[in-house]
Amino acid sequence: MFNTNLAYSISDEESVKDWDYFIDELSKVFNLSFNEKEKLQSSKVAKLIAAIPYVAKCNEPERTAIAHLCLYMSEIRGFEKFCSHNQIDDIYYMNRLSFIATFSGGDEKIINHGMNLLALAMIEGYNQSSKSDKEKGIYNPFVSKVWDYKQLKSEIMKELSKVYIPELDNFFYDDPHMFLWI
Repeated sequence: MFNTNLAYSISDEESVKDWDYFIDELSKVFNLSFNEKEKLQSSKVAKLIAAIPYVAKCNEPERTAIAHLCLYMSEIRGFEKFCSHNQIDDIYYMNRLSFIATFSGGDEKIINHGMNLLALAMIEGYNQSSKSDKEKGIYNPFVSKVWDYKQLKSEIMKELSKVYIPELDNFFYDDPHMFLWI
Protein backbone atom coordinates (compact mmCIF):
# COMPACT_ATOMS: atom_id res chain seq x y z
CA MET A 1 0.00 0.00 0.00
CA PHE A 2 1.35 3.42 -0.92
CA ASN A 3 0.56 6.02 1.73
CA THR A 4 0.70 9.72 1.20
CA ASN A 5 0.88 12.59 3.63
CA LEU A 6 -1.81 13.98 5.93
CA ALA A 7 -4.22 11.11 6.15
CA TYR A 8 -2.11 9.10 8.59
CA SER A 9 -2.16 11.29 11.69
CA ILE A 10 -4.64 9.10 13.57
CA SER A 11 -3.91 5.65 15.00
CA ASP A 12 -3.87 2.61 12.75
CA GLU A 13 -6.78 1.08 14.67
CA GLU A 14 -9.27 3.44 13.03
CA SER A 15 -10.74 2.40 9.71
CA VAL A 16 -10.65 5.93 8.30
CA LYS A 17 -7.39 7.65 9.10
CA ASP A 18 -8.18 11.35 9.68
CA TRP A 19 -11.92 11.49 9.29
CA ASP A 20 -12.01 14.93 10.92
CA TYR A 21 -9.57 16.27 8.33
CA PHE A 22 -11.74 14.87 5.51
CA ILE A 23 -14.83 16.49 7.04
CA ASP A 24 -13.10 19.87 7.43
CA GLU A 25 -11.88 19.84 3.83
CA LEU A 26 -15.17 18.57 2.38
CA SER A 27 -16.96 21.30 4.33
CA LYS A 28 -14.76 23.93 2.68
CA VAL A 29 -14.99 22.44 -0.81
CA PHE A 30 -18.77 22.00 -0.69
CA ASN A 31 -19.41 25.13 1.41
CA LEU A 32 -21.35 23.20 4.05
CA SER A 33 -23.26 24.93 6.80
CA PHE A 34 -22.53 23.96 10.39
CA ASN A 35 -25.56 21.61 10.43
CA GLU A 36 -24.59 20.03 7.11
CA LYS A 37 -21.06 19.49 8.38
CA GLU A 38 -22.37 17.84 11.55
CA LYS A 39 -24.66 15.60 9.51
CA LEU A 40 -21.77 14.56 7.26
CA GLN A 41 -19.51 13.99 10.29
CA SER A 42 -22.01 11.48 11.69
CA SER A 43 -23.01 9.89 8.37
CA LYS A 44 -22.34 6.17 8.51
CA VAL A 45 -22.70 5.91 4.74
CA ALA A 46 -20.08 8.61 4.13
CA LYS A 47 -17.71 7.06 6.64
CA LEU A 48 -18.20 3.61 5.08
CA ILE A 49 -17.43 5.06 1.64
CA ALA A 50 -14.20 6.48 3.04
CA ALA A 51 -13.34 3.37 5.07
CA ILE A 52 -13.48 0.78 2.28
CA PRO A 53 -10.14 1.69 0.62
CA TYR A 54 -8.39 1.82 4.00
CA VAL A 55 -9.76 -1.45 5.33
CA ALA A 56 -9.08 -3.17 1.98
CA LYS A 57 -5.52 -1.80 2.06
CA CYS A 58 -5.83 -0.23 -1.38
CA ASN A 59 -3.05 1.79 -2.95
CA GLU A 60 -3.41 5.44 -1.94
CA PRO A 61 -6.54 4.90 0.17
CA GLU A 62 -6.85 8.57 1.04
CA ARG A 63 -7.08 9.62 -2.62
CA THR A 64 -9.66 6.94 -3.29
CA ALA A 65 -11.65 7.97 -0.22
CA ILE A 66 -11.54 11.63 -1.27
CA ALA A 67 -12.62 10.86 -4.84
CA HIS A 68 -15.50 8.65 -3.69
CA LEU A 69 -16.63 11.12 -1.03
CA CYS A 70 -16.58 13.96 -3.57
CA LEU A 71 -18.79 11.96 -5.93
CA TYR A 72 -21.14 11.14 -3.04
CA MET A 73 -21.27 14.78 -1.95
CA SER A 74 -21.81 15.98 -5.53
CA GLU A 75 -24.85 13.76 -5.81
CA ILE A 76 -26.46 14.83 -2.56
CA ARG A 77 -25.49 18.50 -2.96
CA GLY A 78 -26.79 19.25 -6.43
CA PHE A 79 -26.47 16.60 -9.09
CA GLU A 80 -29.19 14.37 -7.73
CA LYS A 81 -31.13 15.04 -10.93
CA PHE A 82 -28.44 13.20 -12.89
CA CYS A 83 -27.30 10.72 -10.27
CA SER A 84 -30.65 9.42 -9.04
CA HIS A 85 -31.66 5.87 -9.84
CA ASN A 86 -32.84 5.47 -13.41
CA GLN A 87 -33.94 2.58 -15.55
CA ILE A 88 -30.40 1.71 -16.64
CA ASP A 89 -29.63 1.03 -12.97
CA ASP A 90 -32.40 -1.59 -12.92
CA ILE A 91 -30.13 -4.03 -14.77
CA TYR A 92 -27.98 -4.73 -11.71
CA TYR A 93 -28.28 -3.43 -8.16
CA MET A 94 -24.61 -2.38 -8.11
CA ASN A 95 -24.87 -0.30 -11.27
CA ARG A 96 -25.66 2.98 -9.51
CA LEU A 97 -22.72 2.44 -7.16
CA SER A 98 -20.24 1.72 -9.95
CA PHE A 99 -18.77 5.22 -9.96
CA ILE A 100 -17.60 4.80 -6.36
CA ALA A 101 -16.44 1.25 -6.92
CA THR A 102 -13.04 2.01 -8.45
CA PHE A 103 -10.08 0.92 -6.35
CA SER A 104 -6.38 0.52 -7.04
CA GLY A 105 -5.24 -2.71 -5.49
CA GLY A 106 -6.70 -3.88 -2.23
CA ASP A 107 -8.44 -6.99 -1.01
CA GLU A 108 -11.32 -7.74 -3.40
CA LYS A 109 -13.23 -9.65 -0.71
CA ILE A 110 -13.23 -6.59 1.54
CA ILE A 111 -14.09 -4.22 -1.31
CA ASN A 112 -17.02 -6.41 -2.41
CA HIS A 113 -18.26 -6.64 1.17
CA GLY A 114 -18.11 -2.87 1.59
CA MET A 115 -19.90 -2.30 -1.70
CA ASN A 116 -22.62 -4.75 -0.67
CA LEU A 117 -23.06 -2.81 2.58
CA LEU A 118 -23.51 0.34 0.51
CA ALA A 119 -25.98 -1.51 -1.75
CA LEU A 120 -27.94 -2.60 1.30
CA ALA A 121 -28.07 1.00 2.51
CA MET A 122 -29.21 2.08 -0.95
CA ILE A 123 -32.05 -0.42 -1.21
CA GLU A 124 -33.17 0.34 2.34
CA GLY A 125 -33.37 3.98 1.28
CA TYR A 126 -35.42 3.07 -1.78
CA ASN A 127 -37.70 0.94 0.35
CA GLN A 128 -38.19 3.68 2.95
CA SER A 129 -38.92 6.32 0.32
CA SER A 130 -41.10 4.17 -1.95
CA LYS A 131 -44.41 5.63 -0.74
CA SER A 132 -43.29 9.25 -1.05
CA ASP A 133 -41.50 8.51 -4.34
CA LYS A 134 -44.73 7.10 -5.74
CA GLU A 135 -46.68 10.17 -4.62
CA LYS A 136 -44.06 12.55 -6.08
CA GLY A 137 -43.58 10.59 -9.31
CA ILE A 138 -39.92 9.86 -8.54
CA TYR A 139 -38.57 6.74 -10.20
CA ASN A 140 -38.02 3.94 -7.71
CA PRO A 141 -37.29 0.33 -8.77
CA PHE A 142 -39.51 -1.03 -5.98
CA VAL A 143 -42.46 1.16 -6.95
CA SER A 144 -42.08 0.19 -10.61
CA LYS A 145 -41.84 -3.44 -9.44
CA VAL A 146 -38.67 -4.01 -11.48
CA TRP A 147 -36.98 -5.07 -8.24
CA ASP A 148 -38.44 -7.12 -5.42
CA TYR A 149 -37.34 -5.70 -2.06
CA LYS A 150 -37.42 -8.95 -0.07
CA GLN A 151 -35.65 -10.95 -2.77
CA LEU A 152 -32.93 -8.36 -3.35
CA LYS A 153 -32.35 -7.79 0.36
CA SER A 154 -32.04 -11.55 0.84
CA GLU A 155 -29.52 -11.75 -2.01
CA ILE A 156 -27.39 -8.94 -0.56
CA MET A 157 -27.60 -10.34 2.98
CA LYS A 158 -26.46 -13.72 1.64
CA GLU A 159 -23.39 -12.03 0.13
CA LEU A 160 -22.71 -10.14 3.36
CA SER A 161 -23.00 -13.28 5.47
CA LYS A 162 -20.05 -14.88 3.65
CA VAL A 163 -17.55 -12.86 5.64
CA TYR A 164 -17.51 -10.68 8.74
CA ILE A 165 -15.38 -7.57 8.47
CA PRO A 166 -15.79 -5.73 11.77
CA GLU A 167 -14.08 -2.54 10.54
CA LEU A 168 -16.95 -2.18 8.04
CA ASP A 169 -19.80 -4.16 9.60
CA ASN A 170 -19.58 -2.33 12.91
CA PHE A 171 -20.74 0.87 11.24
CA PHE A 172 -24.20 -0.68 11.15
CA TYR A 173 -24.60 -3.96 12.94
CA ASP A 174 -24.03 -2.57 16.42
CA ASP A 175 -27.08 -0.36 15.89
CA PRO A 176 -30.45 -2.08 16.38
CA HIS A 177 -32.02 0.56 14.10
CA MET A 178 -29.48 -0.14 11.42
CA PHE A 179 -31.10 1.84 8.63
CA LEU A 180 -32.43 4.90 10.43
CA TRP A 181 -29.27 6.77 9.40
CA ILE A 182 -30.14 6.92 5.70
